[in-house]
Amino acid sequence: MDAPTTAPPRGRAATALAWPANRLALVIGILGTLAIILLDACVRDAPTPQGDDLIYARMADDPGAPHTFVFAYRVAVPWLVHVLPFEHGFSFSAIAWLCSGAAGAVLFLLLERFAIPRRISVPLAFVLVLSPPLLVASLRQGYNPDPLTVLVMVTGTLFIVDRRPVPLAITMLVGALNRESALFLAPLAYALWAQRPLDRDALGRVLAVAAPAVAAFCALRFAIPTIGKEMVPGYGASLIGGRLEVLGDGLRAWNIEARRLALIYGPLWLLAPLALRDLSFARRGLVLAPLCVLAMTFALDWGRVAFVAAPVVYAAAAWTLYRRPRLLAPALALCALMIVAYAAYMQIAGTQNIIDAGLPPYPLR
Repeated sequence: MDAPTTAPPRGRAATALAWPANRLALVIGILGTLAIILLDACVRDAPTPQGDDLIYARMADDPGAPHTFVFAYRVAVPWLVHVLPFEHGFSFSAIAWLCSGAAGAVLFLLLERFAIPRRISVPLAFVLVLSPPLLVASLRQGYNPDPLTVLVMVTGTLFIVDRRPVPLAITMLVGALNRESALFLAPLAYALWAQRPLDRDALGRVLAVAAPAVAAFCALRFAIPTIGKEMVPGYGASLIGGRLEVLGDGLRAWNIEARRLALIYGPLWLLAPLALRDLSFARRGLVLAPLCVLAMTFALDWGRVAFVAAPVVYAAAAWTLYRRPRLLAPALALCALMIVAYAAYMQIAGTQNIIDAGLPPYPLR
């Protein structure tokens, strides 16, 4: 592995970067949480839940009532908000902020496993915390499950790399109560643990780890009553017809979906593929690509779907920046520009677009 050619940091920055990993991760988590709160405070928020967010708000008000199909199964955050002794709007926002900051902290620990220099891993952790999908979740008062989703994916990936099956099983179980994409951690675990294409030992370990999450996933679908399934795009038609319907809707709005996809990772989209040759984790992590494509036939807002691959994309991009240190300054500058530009867009027009968005075809219950 080539040594970096950039000069090491000096002074107080060097002292902080030399802290033990867990201590530095805690600081990143705290500062990341404060950073997303501060950025949120500088940008106009959506004052009340709109669209899908209204479903989650109503789930928190009355968890036992029937709610809109597929959203009704994502119980983790609304039910937690329901039991917390705070005003619901504050609880939703606080959970989103804490999950965003924690995701940055865990990403830093994940990059430590690949011996990524901290002058790369620490800034990238903050890039994740302030990234457009987590910022917009904060501006929408934390009503959607994305912050917890990315925390689950990054944490689960860390446990996969560390080969810690019990914490991984717990993480996947929590994730299954939040969003179905947590189950993607199972094929990722097999891809990273298997020594050959068909590895019975690895398959057995993965099945055991995934069993609680799969059981919870199935139990939610049998136990929770829902409404409006036939009105949700992709679910009112046949299995194949529904997939074609969602793809058609996405392709008709190709410019919006392309913009959302671009903003998920910004310049990291260009850096990550450069790690495929030398980083086994990046190559094996490609197992998430077809899973994300499949998920895009079940849901629009394809950028949010692609965001579940964040741990693989960020790790691959970090590896590229380590091997090609001359790219570090321009890459971080572009990431910062993307964050500032997106915040400006949300302040000028984006939040208003959320407020003015029309009602979806399914009931908001």
